[in-house]
Parts: sequence; C-alpha cells; structure tokens
Amino acid sequence: MRHLVGSLATVAALLGCATSDVGSVVLDPDAGATDVPQAPDVTDVARPSVDVPPLTDVVAPRDVVARCGDGLCQRATESCVSCPLDCDRCPACDMAPTCTGALAVPLMSSPLPSFNNSVGDNDRTSFACGAGIGAAPGATTCADPQLRIRVREISIRRGFFDVPRNLFCFVAAEDGAHAELLLVTPREAAGNNNTTRINLPPSQGLLWGQGGLYRSTSNLTISYACFLASNGATAQRVLDDIAARAGMVAEHADGYGWVFGTVAVLGTIIGSAIGTMTDTQILDVQQTISADALLTMTNGHTWEIRNRRGNLSLSGASDLRITLESWGCADVRTTVP
Repeated sequence: MRHLVGSLATVAALLGCATSDVGSVVLDPDAGATDVPQAPDVTDVARPSVDVPPLTDVVAPRDVVARCGDGLCQRATESCVSCPLDCDRCPACDMAPTCTGALAVPLMSSPLPSFNNSVGDNDRTSFACGAGIGAAPGATTCADPQLRIRVREISIRRGFFDVPRNLFCFVAAEDGAHAELLLVTPREAAGNNNTTRINLPPSQGLLWGQGGLYRSTSNLTISYACFLASNGATAQRVLDDIAARAGMVAEHADGYGWVFGTVAVLGTIIGSAIGTMTDTQILDVQQTISADALLTMTNGHTWEIRNRRGNLSLSGASDLRITLESWGCADVRTTVP
C-alpha cells in the first residue's frame, strides 16, 4: 500500500510541476502592435536584373511550310497535280486520249459505220455525218480536240475485161478557216476482175494534221477525188502542176501534202487542175463531219468511202474503197468556255 501511495504522490508532484511551468508563460498586455515582427515591404524586395523586351519586339513565328497531306491546299506551292490529297483530284478529260504521244498512229482503231457513205447499195456522193455523236467542243471538261486523219488504204477492183491503169487521187479537207491537201501519186491498178490494195504509210497518207495535231472546233468537210489514167507520166504531170501551185501559198509542205492558212486558195488550185484532166474520174465524194463528233474521233476510228460503177463482169467497171483513220487527243479544260 505504501508503494502505491508513494507512486501516486510522485505522479501528483510531476503533474503539479507541469501545471506550474505552463502557467508561468504570460503575454505582456502592454506590448504594442509595433512590437510584432512585420513582413518586409514588397517594394523593398530586390528585383532581378533581367530586362523584359516590350511586346512589339517579340519575334513572330516563322510561316508554316506547306506540306502535302496537312489538309490545306497552299495554292502558291501545291496543286491537284503535286498534291491531290490536299487539293483534290485534277479535272479529267475522259472523252479523249492524253496528248502525250498522240502523234503516233494508234495500235487499234474501231469502225465508225455512220461515217461510211454507202447505205445498202447506194453510194452517197454528198452527205453529212457525226451530228449527236459525242459532245460539242466546249461542252465537256475536255479542251478543244486535236486531230489527225489519214488515208490508210485504197482498194480497187476492176472489170473482168479491163486492162491495167494508173490510179491517183487527191483529198482536200477544210473547216472554214484552215485547209489541207493530200495527193496520192499514181499506182498501177490491175484489171481482169482483180483487186489491188494500196497501203499508205502515215508519211504519205495524212490529209488532216499534216503539220501536227490540229485543234479543230468546227465542222470538217473532206472532198475525195480519184482518177484512172492510161499513162502514168501524164497523171504525174497533173499532180506536179497541183504541187507547184500549192507550194507557192502553203504554210507547210512535204512531198505529198500541203497545209494552207486559208480555204479560198484550195478551190482555185484543185479547180484549175481538174479542168485540164482527160482521165476517167471514178470517185467524187464530199463528206461533212459535224463538230460534235470531233472528240469521239480522237479515240481512233475508221470509216470507208466507196464508189461502185459498172458491171465487174464486163469492162469499164470499178469498185473503189478508201479506208480513213482518225486519232488525236484533248487536254483538260482549265477555263470556263
């Protein structure tokens, strides 16, 4: 029991000591506010020595460099050709071939029957064709069609009792502002009901676009004339006369064709030559092709001009066929017509 009382006394003494110490901390009631430590004045704080430039001196960010695929078509540096992702697909001409490599003769051409002058047993000597085929120049995304036309082959079958003769032709084409002339020099045409085929290389058969692909927008009229001569030298002299007259006024000439900047001279040159001929004319056809068909013609097409005369079982008869071929191109239209 004494131990317990002693322990309690000890605890009491310790508690009394703690209470005395806490109670001895007394604030001075007379201490003023000035005695309380104050925070330093902001104005007294030393500023850093770094000079901040004014707003006008801040360097502007560099221009954003155009990058294909960023969704913005920068017209100064990007186009539908260089960046279709940003500038969309370029307009396309889907009615005619591209003009790259278009000078060459196409590998394949499809027939265009409506251009043939023969309807059943009737061989028309003056006719129009091509209206409503394709589209008129200016009505599509294609620029003006650029064309070439050539005589690809001449075939003639003559009467059973006919003797060989010399066949020669000239073909004239014009569109109201531009004219061209092609001469097919004399070739022997067999008799005795035989068929003679004359295949002309492009250098000898071009009747339109001789100076290069020609940009056409108007109706095109082609006149075909072929003759049989008993004397090849005489026929050649007639053609030489035409060549001499044509060469004086042509803008472009080679050994077989001439290009003129005006249509008026063509009639004069041909008319004067025909007036001196005594040979038998076996073909005289005029064909007018509508401007609507010119774009279609750039895709490679063939047609036939034909004339039949007499009875092939007898003499003085002939069945003449001329196969024509067209091809060309058109660029994409970049301006509104």
